[in-house]
Amino acid sequence: MKRAAPPAAGERERLLAGVVRGTLAAMTMTALRQVTTGLGLVEQTPPDAVLKQRGFGVVVRTPRLAFVLARRQVALVELAHWIYGAAGGAAFVRLPRSMRRHRWAGPGYGLATWIAFELSVVPALGVDQARRIKAMEHLMFAADHVLYGFVLAADRDWARSERRLPARRRRKRLARR
Repeated sequence: MKRAAPPAAGERERLLAGVVRGTLAAMTMTALRQVTTGLGLVEQTPPDAVLKQRGFGVVVRTPRLAFVLARRQVALVELAHWIYGAAGGAAFVRLPRSMRRHRWAGPGYGLATWIAFELSVVPALGVDQARRIKAMEHLMFAADHVLYGFVLAADRDWARSERRLPARRRRKRLARR
């Protein structure tokens, strides 16, 4: 059986940039969610609901582990969300360049990730929180995913082809290689 060839250096760099941007975008979402939750616009965020209702079920049988995880639950929820955001960033950079370079590609991608999560992950896990979400919460979740997309795609230069960059910037990029 043949192994897949490792990604080229440029591809690895682009993938790493996507992971970093996805993580930063998820962190930015966390900040907005702290505000919306603090203002009472959102009762419980989806990552919190998933981990509270489904994520810790396996460890309840191990009391010592359950105790340690319960004490660090907020941090675990955020780390899980940032990892999910990093994966989303890696997937975003794998989209065709023609899609990524559009102005609304990032926000559209952010909304698409939220819709995909709501239509696939939430029903598959049977999260109760999804049944009692208010319209304001839906609006806030849509807004924070649009923010995720804006941060993810904020610098579209890496989505453009080399020949479309101004000559001075193209020379700088080529000199770095």
